[in-house]
Amino acid sequence: MDYETEEQQVEALKAWWAENGRSVMLGVGIGVAAIGGWQFWGKHKESQAREASDGYEQTIQSLADGGNAADVAAKVKKDHKNSLYATYAALAAARSYVEQNDLDSAEKELSWAVSNSPIKEMALTARIRLARVQAALGKHDEAFKSLPKKAPESFTALVEEVRGDLYVATGENAKARDAYQAALESDQVGGDRNGITMKLNELASAADAS
Repeated sequence: MDYETEEQQVEALKAWWAENGRSVMLGVGIGVAAIGGWQFWGKHKESQAREASDGYEQTIQSLADGGNAADVAAKVKKDHKNSLYATYAALAAARSYVEQNDLDSAEKELSWAVSNSPIKEMALTARIRLARVQAALGKHDEAFKSLPKKAPESFTALVEEVRGDLYVATGENAKARDAYQAALESDQVGGDRNGITMKLNELASAADAS
């Protein structure tokens, strides 16, 4: 879990994002269902929602075509700042930046999503990813602040796994073990349960070797 170079840490961030993206979105789905479904859409005119949706689709298509998703995302955010699609566009742009190793720009996109998402579950998704990016940038104090002290059950495992990784990075292995254990004890373990168990085993091996 220790990284010798910045490149290794960035590659680990990309791998985590790929492995846990689906679990994060599952947490969002559970959370949205818990608050009564997509009532958010009732606050917007159909034409506005359609335009925002089109902008998001353009962002995703730009990603698929290898284009500059950030430019399209910027337009969606400007024209539909308070829409859910603007949040999705910011997340898509952030992922594109991570893949380009431009973590500073990814941090800005995720910070925007945290501040502007109309749904708290999406803001929490952005906070989890933001903490990961900040950790890769070596901003451990900021990463800890980005993570919520408490999270809905559907997000607990994801949040605690990231918190555990941060504690490992700062040399606080006892706290890391507690965080990983909390992730495993969650009723809805996001990500890879085996991966979290492996991290616990690595901490135990390191303790035995010391």
